[in-house]
Amino acid sequence: MEGFYGDGNDKDYCIWCLKGGNVTQPLSKLERISLVCEFKIYCSANARRCKGGCVDIPVERSGESTYLTHDQVILLVTDLIHEVNRVKHMPLLDENDSIISEEDYPAWTGWSLTQLKDMCSLINPQMRTSKHRLPFEAVCMYWIKLKTNLSFRQIGTLFKIQTKEENIRRRVENIFHTVSRYLYDAIVPSNLGFHHLSRADALTHHTAYTETFFGPSLALIWDGTYIYCNKSEDHKFQKETYSGQKCRHLVKFMSIVLPDGYVFDLIGPFNGKENDAKISKAILEMNDDLSMICEAGDTQIVDRGFRDVADAFEELGFDVQMPSFLEKGAKQLETEQANETRMATKTRWVVESFHSQFKKWRFFSERISQDFLVNIDVLVRTVAASLNKYRPRLFHGKSPDDYALATKMLLMHNKTSQLQQLISQGDLSLRKNWKNIVHFDIHFDFPYLTLDFLREYTCGVYQIKQSSTYAKAHLYDHGGEFEYQLSSSDDNILRCRIHSKHSSTSKYFLLIHFDKNGTHEPIKDHYCQCKSGARQLGCCSHIATVLWYMGNARHITWIPSIRTDDYREKILKC
Repeated sequence: MEGFYGDGNDKDYCIWCLKGGNVTQPLSKLERISLVCEFKIYCSANARRCKGGCVDIPVERSGESTYLTHDQVILLVTDLIHEVNRVKHMPLLDENDSIISEEDYPAWTGWSLTQLKDMCSLINPQMRTSKHRLPFEAVCMYWIKLKTNLSFRQIGTLFKIQTKEENIRRRVENIFHTVSRYLYDAIVPSNLGFHHLSRADALTHHTAYTETFFGPSLALIWDGTYIYCNKSEDHKFQKETYSGQKCRHLVKFMSIVLPDGYVFDLIGPFNGKENDAKISKAILEMNDDLSMICEAGDTQIVDRGFRDVADAFEELGFDVQMPSFLEKGAKQLETEQANETRMATKTRWVVESFHSQFKKWRFFSERISQDFLVNIDVLVRTVAASLNKYRPRLFHGKSPDDYALATKMLLMHNKTSQLQQLISQGDLSLRKNWKNIVHFDIHFDFPYLTLDFLREYTCGVYQIKQSSTYAKAHLYDHGGEFEYQLSSSDDNILRCRIHSKHSSTSKYFLLIHFDKNGTHEPIKDHYCQCKSGARQLGCCSHIATVLWYMGNARHITWIPSIRTDDYREKILKC
């Protein structure tokens, strides 16, 4: 056999490392076929391999030309036919011998092979093996449905279920609901809900930011999420699930998350027409379990949609942290309000991150059939509990750098903008006495800012991530030039006008006071006209864009991404 190696005399040494004298074990038929197909090495039925494993790839050989006898050819062809037939009826995912690689399991199920095996071990006492169902395959079918939202019929094809057309769908559906019940009973009670954690355990989930901002008391983060469903034939149910905000039919769940992203509980479903405040109030009224772990003085972190339930939280003795609202007639938050808002958003983003992680199981991000609404709470809580059990926390937030930044933010809580005061006193105008500069003059010496400095100045990374898209739009609007102005009375004060990404007609003036020679404090102050522009705990995205572009991007010859330009040009304009 040209191009193949191995003479079949291989019973006295390891076929992989070619060494003798080691403790060996016989190769399985599959291993022998793999050597032929992958490495072009022929070995007999007597071939052996080191018992403890030796090399990952067989040692190359060139002096063992393969000459097969008539009987050896027949045995090899028989083995190949047997292997083809075995693979033909083998399911996509198998506990011991899968068609896909181990790295593909998360893409299909959301979990690693080890995690799936652990889940299988949890339900093995209840789910017995039968000729139509193996526990491992059943667990994989369940998670493939949630991860990909393929139909039950399509999943049946992946697992080579041999029966009538309609029976394939029904069998997979029955397996799905059976596994759903068993996994819920095995995972949820010990990994989700008011009773699964003690107060002492919950306090260990603090981060540097919640502990520094709000003290050592327990902090819970509340936020609602939703799952779209089909329009019902039942008129009453149709009205109850219709959300006027989303203009779609949906059911809602309330997520209660600890500061590091650990899901304390996920409660629902609730009607789509209810808002977060009303749902939270209902939870407080019908559920006394919250008082079992929370005490007076604990912190409840919420968004603006909970404004109507804030009083109910405070009546129970809780401290409510919520982003501030604009006063009637105001266009901008006061500095103190903006700073407090930043402290709230700095700690509550983990609940949004959890929702993003949760919706990666496409079953929950797409519109679900009403047949699943009966058990939707079981499915939702099983995923949340599994994330708690098998995934690392979304945010550890306990490093020395985190504590240093949190302390810095707390100390800056009452800081105000000197530029804003100059404007309010009439000593500085946003519209008069500015020198317009389009091209970067070689004499314009704006300090170079490292990404580490920018991360510290903005108190995070979110604004920096937004900067490139803001800068691209600004360059697009000004013919590829970054337009800015300098004060006629002070060359260290820069003015720029940046658009709002939310409104096509809104543009905001911003000011930056910089020090050309300041190595420790190159940026002295900032102010922006936008809603949160008076903030001193970090800065808004408009300020961050100018700092990033002027102090960093232009020094590294940054070029805007053109990937989305093709999308925009493809859309027809009227």
